[in-house]
Amino acid sequence: MLELKNVSKFYYQQDTVASGFSKINLKLNRGEFVAITGESGSGKSTLLNVLSGLDTYEEGEMYINGQETSGYSETDFEAYRKKYIGNIFQSFNLVNSYTVYQNIELVLLINGFKKSEVKHKILEVIEKVDLLKYKNTKASKLSGGQKQRVAIARALVKETPILVADEPTGNLDSKAARKYYEIIT
Repeated sequence: MLELKNVSKFYYQQDTVASGFSKINLKLNRGEFVAITGESGSGKSTLLNVLSGLDTYEEGEMYINGQETSGYSETDFEAYRKKYIGNIFQSFNLVNSYTVYQNIELVLLINGFKKSEVKHKILEVIEKVDLLKYKNTKASKLSGGQKQRVAIARALVKETPILVADEPTGNLDSKAARKYYEIIT
């Protein structure tokens, strides 16, 4: 479903070139659960951003269902993210002035759903991450673990074939982390 062949990511700043990662070869099939591990600063988040279509790559080729992406425009990558990618960000990326419900609803509205179509789906995923009693609570009032569960719910509600999670259990206790893995596997 998703394949990288000799993909490299570089950062350019004035006269300096830094490597985000170099010559990555990776093949991910539907239904696989893959963990990318490494030291802090080794390029894990950068790799996830490239896989998600949130960042570009400079060398090699990334294939989506066998199709090359090196010629993709920003619009092509936006369509890719809408159709294929559910993101769980390390920093949550929630709208603090929105409620739990609104944060999850937002991703569906951005993806073309109508408000009238999504209520049941949103409530179902909020219940799945055990936040139903917080559905009308603003994100700014939630704990780090609760924010993480909203981010998880927001990614799951899209029902995409690829779920990209950057340290998805970093703010969860061990019991909540186990439940998270049960939900996504």
